[in-house]
Amino acid sequence: MNLGVFAAAISSASVEFFEAGAIAYAIARSGYPKEAIWGTLTGLISVGLLSAFLGTELQLIPVRLLQVVIGGVLLWFGWGWYKKSILRQAHRKRAGWIVDPLVSEGIELEKQHQGFNRVNFLIMTKSAAIEALEVALVVVTLGLASRAWNEALFGALLALLLTIAIIAVLHGYLVKVPDVFLKLGAGIMLLSYGTFWLGEGLGLAWPFADLALLILIGVYSLVSLVAIRRLEGR
Repeated sequence: MNLGVFAAAISSASVEFFEAGAIAYAIARSGYPKEAIWGTLTGLISVGLLSAFLGTELQLIPVRLLQVVIGGVLLWFGWGWYKKSILRQAHRKRAGWIVDPLVSEGIELEKQHQGFNRVNFLIMTKSAAIEALEVALVVVTLGLASRAWNEALFGALLALLLTIAIIAVLHGYLVKVPDVFLKLGAGIMLLSYGTFWLGEGLGLAWPFADLALLILIGVYSLVSLVAIRRLEGR
């Protein structure tokens, strides 16, 4: 079992699913629980079916080329999460989707409490689809580059189930979710895999083979701690 791919999938998917869950919870609390539930399901299922189709087609591309492209994609994703998390931790800030997800995403609900509100359903569908698309992009790239499809898919599925369970049981404590460290950990994993696969795609022979991944994770983790301390000192 490829534990690295599994950890990268579950950590990155958890971030996005929590964001979608927070939006759904806010919409449900605003008086539109059916729209929140059906919108979330529609968005997730639509992107899931599209990703399943594209994932099989992308496997026809040469591995080396895939590794270069995938490495670049993961570096792009990882760097964004990494940088944001370091700045938020240094300045003791929370993510907008934790504090007020609707305001953070610029969502304005239509005020209609009678019957099924199609506008709010579409708003939730779009929000869920956007978050699911990011999950799909990461999971498909992890699966394509490592061929560890079971670990990538199971990690994403477990992240979804854990998110549903946490929101259902502990929805009153969502603001206490350690969102900054969750996103920082995901960023470190994606940066490490992105660097590793980009190097392999470019023909670089990593010292210590696959163990180089652990070194990269350690380096990115250490750099983040140093950056946080220095920013806090300022």
